[in-house]
Amino acid sequence: MSRGMIRTLILIPILLIVLVALFLLLRPSSTTQQSASTPESTGAQGTDKTFDLAIKGASAMSPDQVSVNQGDHVNLRITSDEPLEFHLHGYDLEKELEANEPGELSFDATNAGRFEMEAHLNDQTHEELGDLLVQPR
Repeated sequence: MSRGMIRTLILIPILLIVLVALFLLLRPSSTTQQSASTPESTGAQGTDKTFDLAIKGASAMSPDQVSVNQGDHVNLRITSDEPLEFHLHGYDLEKELEANEPGELSFDATNAGRFEMEAHLNDQTHEELGDLLVQPR
C-alpha cells in the first residue's frame, strides 16, 4: 500500500468520529425537549404582563399592538379621553370606560393568534384600535 492510501484509510475513521461527536453535541437532547413542554402540559402559567393603553378620540390607541406569549397573564390598564366600550375579539372581553378614568381588563392568554381591539361608541360605530398578538409556546 502507498503512503497516500494509508493516510486516507486513517483519516476517514477520524473524520467519521469527529462528525458523530459533533452531531451528538449539537443536537437537542430529548430530556431538554420534554422539560420544555412540561409546563404547557401541566398547565403552568406564564408570566404576568401589564400594559398601559391610551385611547385618543376613540380611534387611536398607544401602543397599537400588544405582544404576549400563550399562557401569560395579561393586565390591560386602559384610559380613554372619551366614554366608550373597549372590546377584545377572540377572548370576547369588554370593558366600559368613562372619559379619563382608567379601567382594567385581566385575562389569561390561552388562545394563540392575532386579535383585534376595538372601541364601540354605540351599536353602529366600531373603530379598530390595534391588535393583541399571542405567540404560541
